[in-house]
Amino acid sequence: MKSASGPFKATVLWAAALVAVVVAGLAAVALVNRFVLGPERLVKDYFALLREGEGGRALGLLGAEVPAGNPLLLDGEGLRSSVRAVEGFTVVGVEHKDRDTAVVSAGYSVGGEERQTSWQLRRAGKSLLVFDRWAFEPADLPKVRVAADSTSEVTVNGLVSPLAEGAQDFPVFLPAVVEAHFSAEYVQAFAERLVVDSAETARRGGLTLTTEPTAKLVDAVQAQLKEYLDGCAAQQVLKPAGCPLAYSTNSRVSSSTIKWSITKYPVPEITAFDGGWVVRPLEVGAQLSLVEQDLVTGAYEERTVTQVFSFTAGLTANSAGVRISPTAGD
Repeated sequence: MKSASGPFKATVLWAAALVAVVVAGLAAVALVNRFVLGPERLVKDYFALLREGEGGRALGLLGAEVPAGNPLLLDGEGLRSSVRAVEGFTVVGVEHKDRDTAVVSAGYSVGGEERQTSWQLRRAGKSLLVFDRWAFEPADLPKVRVAADSTSEVTVNGLVSPLAEGAQDFPVFLPAVVEAHFSAEYVQAFAERLVVDSAETARRGGLTLTTEPTAKLVDAVQAQLKEYLDGCAAQQVLKPAGCPLAYSTNSRVSSSTIKWSITKYPVPEITAFDGGWVVRPLEVGAQLSLVEQDLVTGAYEERTVTQVFSFTAGLTANSAGVRISPTAGD
């Protein structure tokens, strides 16, 4: 019996060692599946591709459909620009809905504001029979609509894009920061920003740019109004033709005594309307000096009259220049 105890003990030791190896191997596989090949790893890899501007690879990883629109922000510099303001991207939670479904949430900040985005993933099988494979649940990419009046193109994340009938859709990856503005000779819109942290944000959001006249347009309109009103004041008549200025009297007036002067030029308020421009109703201050002769007594009287007159003006501004069309009224 003693002679058999040696081989038996060796067999037991080998068996114990084998069990230990198997247990260790299973534990290692579990750790790899959880921390190396878990769903959160796929989210980290996906965001790294966005940072690198690798839109094609990111799209393949997502298995997503691209909606109609301008793909400006889906690859290269456009894609990199959409995540440049995203800071501190890190996985903050993994919720397993069941054995084969997980929701991975990532936190980050944009301009100091904390944000969070979630993705749903599913177990897609095994590699080498033991290692988990995960995949994103396929979904359409969200899209952001950018709209603007009085322009045919806008700048989105530093890149120029045309507009179709005043608007354009831009598909984006999540998360994305979309910033739009435009500036032309006579029209401009200051930058508007949208942080897209979910498909719902994109659906509810969008960027509608507020169109404003440039200083060059305001100056051009003001100069033309001054020229027009100076022309009115130069006419030595009581009611200058095509002008808002007018004076009525029952006395006789010699035209040589009539002198109009503008005391206050209007300050134009220009607003965008229906794809063009309108000038709000205007007011001009004027002074009239003249000599009136009474028709009964024949007496002469020097008079100075100060009055405010109202008028309107149409406005056309395009590549050919700026033109105002004053309407004097009755």
